[in-house]
Amino acid sequence: MEVRPITLNDLDGFYSLFCEVSAEGRYSARLNPPPVEAVERALIHATQNDWPVYVIERDGEIVGSAEAYPESFCRPGGCESVGVLGMQVKREYRRNGYGFALLSTLLAHCRDAGFTSVDLSVFESNLAARSLYDKLGFKWIENLSMHAGVRRR
Repeated sequence: MEVRPITLNDLDGFYSLFCEVSAEGRYSARLNPPPVEAVERALIHATQNDWPVYVIERDGEIVGSAEAYPESFCRPGGCESVGVLGMQVKREYRRNGYGFALLSTLLAHCRDAGFTSVDLSVFESNLAARSLYDKLGFKWIENLSMHAGVRRR
């Protein structure tokens, strides 16, 4: 399993993975990903700025991804040094170390890039993801309406 930085050539596979995991309706409050054009613009920014966005490819198919965009990119008035985490792993590859490999690599990049923390939202019912985040040092911050807010410093 090789974790590698995303490239613009990965757009179709990355977007397909995003759509597939979003359609499951179990891991994100967002049932549909943003338009492909918005994802492409975000990937352009990520590659130009060396932001931590990684994929795992298997047999030519992207089966996992993790990204941490600066909060300032995601939200008006957001902080440059806070990363906002997103992650997707295809169903058949979950609980096989892919998430751990992605996040370990991503968090090392975040440290090198000067992020002081990485935030994410996760459904309380997503016990496997919460266990992974606990192993990697994330701390529960608050309950949101349907999500748990966690942060890693």
